[in-house]
Amino acid sequence: MASIVVDGLVVPVSVAGHPALDFCNTRAGWGTPAPKEYLHTHAHLSVWARENGLIEPSTVPALRRAAARDPDGAAQVVARAVAFRSALYGVLVGPGGRRDWDAVNLEVRAAAAGSALEPASARATGSAACPAASWRLVDQSQVDLPLLAVAWSAADLLTSAVVAHVAACPGAGCGWVFADPRGRRRWCSMAWCGNRNKARRHAERVREATARR
Repeated sequence: MASIVVDGLVVPVSVAGHPALDFCNTRAGWGTPAPKEYLHTHAHLSVWARENGLIEPSTVPALRRAAARDPDGAAQVVARAVAFRSALYGVLVGPGGRRDWDAVNLEVRAAAAGSALEPASARATGSAACPAASWRLVDQSQVDLPLLAVAWSAADLLTSAVVAHVAACPGAGCGWVFADPRGRRRWCSMAWCGNRNKARRHAERVREATARR
């Protein structure tokens, strides 16, 4: 799958249209015996969250120091993130049983407990279209901040109209999810899975034509 290197770490590109969907895409090959994994370490999780706008760039150095001081705690956060991702994918794509919902709610409740309303800037509140405040995770240095930010983003997704338009890419070894409100998108990207499928179908037609000769 398509990826980029950021701070020396390989992270997947963002194609889904919502950060919580792109979080699901930190694994590719859903349902296959050997899926592609991107969340190897706490640093991968932190950098991914920063690149997708879920945490402030200035928090990443502090998070790395916190992870270095508590490597076991950092590893547990990664394990929680992987479990949360599997549950979220189950809720979005299926079958999404009670266990998946409970796992999603466990992290969402943790994010809610660590959040507070922060007043918007004076300039923003002067606009009728802008709210007076927004939710913000309070402790910006705790080791599970990236996971809590992802969980809060997932809560936003699951309570929005976007969730009714989530589709999964049928490409071989893919399964990436994305928002498809117009119902016209089949692939995570035509440049990757779409073109591979076209090449595969062309090769099949060539083989069939050769076999008929």
